[in-house]
Amino acid sequence: MSTPVTPSSQTGSLLLRALEQTGPRPALAWYGEAARIELSGHVLANWVIKSIGHLHDEIDLAPGDEVVLDLPPHWKRLALALASWASGAAVTVLEREAGASAEVPHGPEAPRVVITDRPDSPLADAADEVLALDAVSLAPRFSAELPPLVHDWLAEVRGSSDRLGGARPAGSGPAAQPGAPAQREPAAPPRLLVDGDGLAALPQVLGALLQGGGIVGPSAVVTERQSQEEGVTARG
Repeated sequence: MSTPVTPSSQTGSLLLRALEQTGPRPALAWYGEAARIELSGHVLANWVIKSIGHLHDEIDLAPGDEVVLDLPPHWKRLALALASWASGAAVTVLEREAGASAEVPHGPEAPRVVITDRPDSPLADAADEVLALDAVSLAPRFSAELPPLVHDWLAEVRGSSDRLGGARPAGSGPAAQPGAPAQREPAAPPRLLVDGDGLAALPQVLGALLQGGGIVGPSAVVTERQSQEEGVTARG
């Protein structure tokens, strides 16, 4: 019997619960910025929870608001996408090409929130709220001078609560991909090798995390030996 598909409206709360149950076991291994960064289930959940609180308390994000992620692939982008979906936002992930400028999307309204490493772009200028961050794992704050009214996400999010308060809105975003058929003997939790931060294969990533597994990326820089050491079980 296959695991049923998780409705997208429930994925956020179930994911946080699954990450907390994963506890100290690795939920994410990131090979970037010349070093390996590991986030346990508890730590990844904490980043998502703090981001949800920051979006709610400081940005006043409401269900249905558009959040545009103008960032290169990074585990911080994944955490912010998960937090935005858990808040009921409509998330747009911009494809990043070398040298490309951040254009304002065509449409009747400017984006409500832009999360970016280019806070002086036309896209950021058009947004109601701008969160600036560098896609660098250990950066303590944004590395450049910020335009007026732009939020330094890293500096602000650390002050957000470690707990979610009050009733939460229905989540948005993709549903998790169903898990593998149940076996007589419990299998090891899945470990997915993913392109970038896994957003391109989000249903599979959610399915792995909901089963107590994790992800490893970006695949372009993970060697075969590292993949074996990480216990990778599949490609996402």
